[in-house]
Amino acid sequence: MSIKTTFSTQVRHTVPPEVSSFSRSFRSLVAGLGAAFLFVSAPALAATAPNLGTSATYGILGSTYTNTAAGTTINGDVGYVTGPAVVPTVNGTTHINDGPYATAGGNQGTALVNLNSQSCTSLGVGAVALDSINLGAGPGVFPPGCYSSGGAMTITLSTTVTLSGAGVYIFRSGGAITTGANSRVVVSGGACESDVFWTAIGATTLGANAAASATPTFVGTIIDDAGIALGHFANVTGRALAFGGTVSTDANTITVPTCTPFVTPVPPGGQATSSKVFFPTTIAAGGVSRLTITLSNNNVGVATVAAGGFNDNLPSGMVIAPTPNVTTSCGGLPTATAGTSTVSLPAGTTIPGGAPGTCALAVDVTAAASGSYLNQLPVLHTNFTDANLPAGVSLIVSALAPATAIPTLSEWAMIMLVTLLAMVGLVAVRRTGKV
Repeated sequence: MSIKTTFSTQVRHTVPPEVSSFSRSFRSLVAGLGAAFLFVSAPALAATAPNLGTSATYGILGSTYTNTAAGTTINGDVGYVTGPAVVPTVNGTTHINDGPYATAGGNQGTALVNLNSQSCTSLGVGAVALDSINLGAGPGVFPPGCYSSGGAMTITLSTTVTLSGAGVYIFRSGGAITTGANSRVVVSGGACESDVFWTAIGATTLGANAAASATPTFVGTIIDDAGIALGHFANVTGRALAFGGTVSTDANTITVPTCTPFVTPVPPGGQATSSKVFFPTTIAAGGVSRLTITLSNNNVGVATVAAGGFNDNLPSGMVIAPTPNVTTSCGGLPTATAGTSTVSLPAGTTIPGGAPGTCALAVDVTAAASGSYLNQLPVLHTNFTDANLPAGVSLIVSALAPATAIPTLSEWAMIMLVTLLAMVGLVAVRRTGKV
């Protein structure tokens, strides 16, 4: 029986008017909490950076470029057919419908085809707010990977989305991309602005900021021929590439990234290999981390896991979480039982071919005691040449729970129910004078 049903059948006739407004707020809160944060347990599929070619030097590339206010600075090249009435400061070369401009447009198109062809983890069949997505490290924190949505991607006003860890990030929207005013997209943990890519079916609009910022408010390369509009004072370390479309600026700073792009490890020719990450990399004792194992196949043909299967034996003290949430994009049925220490793929599991082709196996794990847990993968045996044993990766378990831990939905509901019942009791005491 749900909390709402229990409340309506047992308390409805005894709740005094003084707390009726609170009870309505309580029911709304409990109903809303379910939609407050979206937990996604699928593995983030490995992403690779497209080759931008000559478009890599452009901060702005569009058929039409409009600039509505003084103060815009582009640290990089600019290319267009129709230019702005208010000329920005350009610390690079301006190309007006010339040969290099056309070549850059072609290179942008090739990069877009690459981005649209990569396999992505779906964040939802409709519109999604990126700041509400929780992949294990808290709402709005993403590890490297390719992420898609069936509808628009948004970032709520005054919130922050964090891209954490070295690797490639692709955000592919089935609608528009819109960020709220004073929101931010930032990098941490070795992530590089050169490795972040955004693309959408609809237009991309970055929200305005209340004041000019000396640090980026948005990072990554936007490739969107439907149009790109930067709100007042938006500061972008990345690129606005809309060859054939319109780019609009308004007292913005756009800086082409200078950090060294991530190089995706590729197994030697003819081999298949594995790698793994924990996310988050540090948890409290009894907390949960998402373990994602990526299988890579540097062969044209599909690799098949050999007899005995692929078995990752977790280090002593680490076990599969009570709710395993095991998923895979490989061609095999995974095994992961809560409380045990092994996650497996059976013999015959397939790994797509490519340079390399990849698939992922993911499961939630936990550890009751603090310490550093080194997990080393076994050799991946397939119908192709075996690769060398990969290096291990560690999960750090802290003895103290994080101060910023967020109560679960059930915990919030219990807290609010106890509070409500206490208030009902206090009102009864006030009315009757009896405890």
